Amino acid sequence: MGLALFIIALTAASLISKEANRTVLVWASTGELAPGQIIEQSDLTATSVLLAQTAKNYLSSSAQIVGTTVLNKISAGDLIPVAAIANDVDANNQRLVPLTIEISDLPIALSRGDVIDIYAIAKTNAKESISPTLLVSAVSIEQVLERSNSGVVSVLVILENEQVISTLNYLTDSRLILVRTR
Repeated sequence: MGLALFIIALTAASLISKEANRTVLVWASTGELAPGQIIEQSDLTATSVLLAQTAKNYLSSSAQIVGTTVLNKISAGDLIPVAAIANDVDANNQRLVPLTIEISDLPIALSRGDVIDIYAIAKTNAKESISPTLLVSAVSIEQVLERSNSGVVSVLVILENEQVISTLNYLTDSRLILVRTR
């Protein structure tokens, strides 16, 4: 009789444990993802998590999200919310623009997914007072090319069509400064 009660207790405990620990596989980001970026397979990892009623707010690992556009910043390791990506973003309104920046004019460890502001400072006589100009804000970094010994870094940024010309106008006679936002 005691042995039968012990087996029933173990079976009940096992069933209760299984019922309480229902985990689901959802997508998480492997690195920083910024607004405007197109999600690639290398940006994703399937993660098993325990989500009770909130599971519907996150993307299941069975969902095909490669090629979709990021709408909100997603930090490295974060679960990817349904509301943070979209299929129908107008990609024709975005351009990848390469910028060559002095190594001292950008944040340390700048990488894909960071969100930055771009400022311009006119190249003039050092004795004159110079006011920086904010060119664009909340711009996403698509890629940071390998730093070289030349003292410059090539950075690929995502700009909207109307931001491209105004930014390029400053390249010839200004020094560009990249400021990371949080």
